[in-house]
Amino acid sequence: MRLFKYVFPKLNQQPQLHVLPHVVEGTHIPKIIHQTYAKSELPTELLENQRRLQAMNPGWEYRFYKNDDIVEFISKNYGPEILRYYNRINPLYGAARADLFRYLVVYKCGGVYLDIKSSLNLPFDRFLQEDDTYLLAQWENEKEEEFAGWGFHYDLRSIKGGEYQQWHVAAAPGHPFLRSVLQNVLKNINLYIPALHGVGKRGVLRLTGPIAYTLAIQPLLGAYRHRVITRQTPFPFRYSIYPYDAHIGLLSTHYSQRTEPVVEISPMKRLYSTLFQGLNKVDDRIRRKPV
Repeated sequence: MRLFKYVFPKLNQQPQLHVLPHVVEGTHIPKIIHQTYAKSELPTELLENQRRLQAMNPGWEYRFYKNDDIVEFISKNYGPEILRYYNRINPLYGAARADLFRYLVVYKCGGVYLDIKSSLNLPFDRFLQEDDTYLLAQWENEKEEEFAGWGFHYDLRSIKGGEYQQWHVAAAPGHPFLRSVLQNVLKNINLYIPALHGVGKRGVLRLTGPIAYTLAIQPLLGAYRHRVITRQTPFPFRYSIYPYDAHIGLLSTHYSQRTEPVVEISPMKRLYSTLFQGLNKVDDRIRRKPV
């Protein structure tokens, strides 16, 4: 066990933060598709995917958000306090900012958020049911399956099947799952210490990504209506138009390769982080010392 491990705050713990404006819970998933991309110009293959999604789903409203649109949306619908949380996320971590935004936009408006690199295997109207209020899915990640090993994290070791996918989020507005996720993520932003909670991919997964998403939803599964979709239903979502993680090469520096803190931290948090690193080095030397 690491020295002083429990002196420092953990992420994704109850109770959660309560700073969100109330959104009335809807009774169905509205026909709205949400996507975002940081740059003003979409690469050709993403533009083609965007057009394909719209062509596959006539009668669905398509909403695309650039960085300025996101800031405007949060400011208009959530106010300056929630916008400050968004702005505290390091802009080098666009993935973490996109995580927070997808929860905010679907919680407020409902509909389906889909990552810009992701697509569909069939039109929404062919799998969405009239009384659906939330869709959940896990990876096909058992041995010899397509995504073998994906979505398993130490933080989720008690959850069979690993993480719930959040590269797609389909919900009615105001769903309690998303309220819980948002409260959890906002509290994580307050607690974040880079040396304790991680940077790069590990930091994002735990702070805003699928670990935070899964741990906020899991305790509520028996309390609120939702539908679990699997590969046998058939599975409607396609993770990427690129082969596996080939999209990483499209970015000059992918978030998984970053070493900076995910969130702006105070001088006191920097001191905590330095202290924690020092304690770990002492612990490592003790562990290596022969007996």
